[in-house]
Amino acid sequence: LRVEDSGLVPYRYICLLEIFRVDFEGNPLKYTSRSTGFLIDKNVLMTAGHSLNQTDSRISHFIVYPFINAVLPPHVYRVDIPAASFQIHTIPEYKNPNCYVKDDYGVIVLETDAVYELMGGHFEWNENYLIAEHLTEHAPIHIAGYPIDKADFEMWREEGQVIEITRHCLIHSFTTTQRNSGSPIWVEDQGKFIVVGIHVSGNSASCGYRPENREFGSAVLLKKHVCDKISGWITCRNEPFSENSFKHSPCTIG
Repeated sequence: LRVEDSGLVPYRYICLLEIFRVDFEGNPLKYTSRSTGFLIDKNVLMTAGHSLNQTDSRISHFIVYPFINAVLPPHVYRVDIPAASFQIHTIPEYKNPNCYVKDDYGVIVLETDAVYELMGGHFEWNENYLIAEHLTEHAPIHIAGYPIDKADFEMWREEGQVIEITRHCLIHSFTTTQRNSGSPIWVEDQGKFIVVGIHVSGNSASCGYRPENREFGSAVLLKKHVCDKISGWITCRNEPFSENSFKHSPCTIG
């Protein structure tokens, strides 16, 4: 369903990311990729790790569209994130052939407060694993993001259920496409919206799923070790930014 009012919580904490790249000689590449992201701390955006991959090129800058939900985005929704004003943190080994989903997450740490000021808050980030690790099959869950089969800049939502919980992954019932990568999957708990997963794949091909569940989408399950890793990245916010901070910062690669 199309989100009727993306200014409401928790939709206002979700954004569309435009990701610009250069080759390793600094030449701009012609294509721009898009992904869904969401705010988990005042200056920290979460998304899929593969959206931040820098194996074949380097990310030069971003444009963030906080809770945008229109065919043509008003300028007020746009926040430019130039070079030397962000840090990227990912798990380098996320392409592990034993399960390419479990480590497919990353964050963008921003120097600016502009995204937070527009959103007016962020998703709860406080021991989310206490709920994520106790999810059961058929439990109700929610997702919202920017699917590529819909008009640009439109936010769509869906209510679904947990299909299966594997050792590292959340298998879900949502219908997803490209550009949904990085979408938050949350539950409602005592009036709060608690993120329990990060959508990364339209199937569960490497998650140790039961054979009948291969067709369903998969997400990073926010278990304790994942939450601890992300919380560690958040603390790196205090480090100085530099043009190559995403490349050289000791917090960037693990």
